[in-house]
Amino acid sequence: MSEEFLRIAKEEVSQDIAEIGNLLNHCSNDADITKHASDIEKHIHKIKGLAPMMGQEQIGNIATLLDKLLKVVLSGKTIPGTHHTLTQSYGFMKSAIDGNLTNYDILYLEITQSHKDLL
Repeated sequence: MSEEFLRIAKEEVSQDIAEIGNLLNHCSNDADITKHASDIEKHIHKIKGLAPMMGQEQIGNIATLLDKLLKVVLSGKTIPGTHHTLTQSYGFMKSAIDGNLTNYDILYLEITQSHKDLL
């Protein structure tokens, strides 16, 4: 990929991550996540597709898991722990976009174990 593409893609992913953070500021529990699920999912879905194209496979992998969970929430099912999962994932993505991939393996395992019936 060209340097220009990578620069623009990083900017877009960073903006989507920031918007997820803004939405999460209005959420304090799973019910609040349900209220904002549609808006959060739009950003997650974009990250899911764009992050791997710019070499951020780990962000893309986390976004893929979150996209699946949010689609279940949007179908009307309540998923315990979605607030925690999204908050942890947001923190990871925010750090990872700047090159700090410190807790990817732990987070991936936590999400897949906590929500194994849905993924």
